[in-house]
Amino acid sequence: MIQRVKKFISDIYQKREILFELAERDFQKQYTGSYLGFVWVYLQPLLFISIMYIVFTSGLKTGASSDGTPFVVYLITGIVAWFYIAENLNAITSIIIQHTFLLKKVDFRLSLLPIVKLMSSFVPHMFLLFVSLVIAYINDISLTIHVLQLIYYYFSMVALLLGIGWLTSSSRVFVSDVSKFISLITTFGFWLTPIFWDIQRIPEKYHWIVNLNPALYIVQGYRDSIITHTWFWEKPYETLYFWSFTICTLLLGITVFRRLHPHFAEVV
Repeated sequence: MIQRVKKFISDIYQKREILFELAERDFQKQYTGSYLGFVWVYLQPLLFISIMYIVFTSGLKTGASSDGTPFVVYLITGIVAWFYIAENLNAITSIIIQHTFLLKKVDFRLSLLPIVKLMSSFVPHMFLLFVSLVIAYINDISLTIHVLQLIYYYFSMVALLLGIGWLTSSSRVFVSDVSKFISLITTFGFWLTPIFWDIQRIPEKYHWIVNLNPALYIVQGYRDSIITHTWFWEKPYETLYFWSFTICTLLLGITVFRRLHPHFAEVV
């Protein structure tokens, strides 16, 4: 198992130039034909956050979350994490179908394809994260060394997405309904994850149900890093559950991918 992980990391390094090229193409393809081009990468999220900020500070005048944090800060820090999860989960599911020209390239490892999408969406995510930090600062949230913990939560999110991505992208080649199922999951997941609402506002006896959602660990982790200044090791049970779930997902994902991989060319 350790040797396979080392081989996978080695392949990422050896194919880094190809991965960067594919990520750049994927990034550019999203805005081909538009007058503003890649400006939309920054304009769209900036407009969305601006609207959220105006609505929840001037319009609805929503108060603070249960710990006293301004609701707009609580909301936007959660949305930043969720957007990356939802966008990539949907995109990675169809990544093999979109790169069928690589199926016959024996020198390219198809299991690296999900990384392409994660790389192409990295810059927009960093921009959104920067904006959320600015909004937190404007609302008198002290930015401490805990912000560095965002690196840990980002790579935790990548690990989770890789495991699910290997499973869904390989299955999607054979069953097109997988894309619709994932789209349904991300739609309902947005409302089932404490983004617009605070988990502390529901009875404690139901918290364990909400905690089963692995996305909660990432969303709350972003808030812990920016708002509550809590280290991830201060939440041992949540961390243990998340990584147990993620490792099982990675193992299942790569196993299914390896079993189905030899039959990709027959179906596409």
